[in-house]
Amino acid sequence: MGFQRLVVMATLMLFATLLASFTPLYFNLSPRKVAQLSTYSTGLLLGAALTIVIPEGVAAVYANAGEHHDDDHEEGHEHHAHNNAAYIGMALLAGFLLMYLIDSTHSHDPPPSSRATRARGTLYRSPSSQSELEPLSARERDSNGEEDDYGWEENGYAPGGRTTRTPSPSRAHSPAAPTSANDLAASSAFSTVVGLLVHSLADGISLGASSISSPDSSSSTPTDDASLDLVIFLAIMVHKAPAAFALSSLLSSSPSISPFFRQRSLLAFSLAAPLGAVLTYVFLSLVGAEGGSSIGWWTGLALVFSGGTFLFVATHVMKGGEGIEGEGVEEKCERELGAPVGGKLRMMLVVAGMCTPLVLSKIVGHGH
Repeated sequence: MGFQRLVVMATLMLFATLLASFTPLYFNLSPRKVAQLSTYSTGLLLGAALTIVIPEGVAAVYANAGEHHDDDHEEGHEHHAHNNAAYIGMALLAGFLLMYLIDSTHSHDPPPSSRATRARGTLYRSPSSQSELEPLSARERDSNGEEDDYGWEENGYAPGGRTTRTPSPSRAHSPAAPTSANDLAASSAFSTVVGLLVHSLADGISLGASSISSPDSSSSTPTDDASLDLVIFLAIMVHKAPAAFALSSLLSSSPSISPFFRQRSLLAFSLAAPLGAVLTYVFLSLVGAEGGSSIGWWTGLALVFSGGTFLFVATHVMKGGEGIEGEGVEEKCERELGAPVGGKLRMMLVVAGMCTPLVLSKIVGHGH
């Protein structure tokens, strides 16, 4: 039953992501709405991690610790508890560290040819899933000498209030200036797509792990399992929609990106999370078949790991103190995009997102 439910959710995720990815190619959508949805997804990911995913993972680890350590007859209960705590910490750190490495690897600062260039590179570290798309947008702005606004203007839905800056003389005559804008854009696009693909696989791990239920856990019911799946599915989809929209806008706005590469990239991005979910389910099922009832223990660690990935994305988004001239990164990015989300509205959206997983789990029936 768990696998059938997973296949249904993976299929829905595939078509929903495809819709969000290809929508900017055919329709004009408001970037203001995308920014608001992205802000809401920040709180949703954080709430899902802190109230659902991590607590469920910890509970599963301790509930199935006895079966996992059956062979260690000489070890005491306290030693097992200490080991479980260490495993939980390592799984949480591994999830957080994985996303940090992905972000650090494919997030490159623009060439330091001028102070204005560095300022714009910092300026465009956006507060949401769009921040994952920084390399492509930064390289495009640097090579073209002006701001691209994620390609929204070139696609017919430019936000109001756009300002175009003239490159500084020092930058215009810099001997270190890029010689091939197309090569830079293509290279940056590739690194951005790779980073998003790995991130989507991590999202799939979360969904796949939540679909595995412990066979010996008497406290787990089909309703509880369905609630956990639904909460994680909602958190992933609300987070992926703005990322898919922004990725499509960026790829379509760059003249150096061929339609073939753009379509293949969007298709791969849409397939990554569903495939990751199915592969995680199969892997955990095989581990459970070999190790008996220890499947619940491994499932718990997988949930904690996915919670770590959620925490990084949420905290990476909410670090608003790294702006320039005393203005937060979120405000800077949104102002430049012409789609600002006011301070009070941002707070309301984030808080609403944080509370949504808990409220949804109570409505569906999750809880012990």
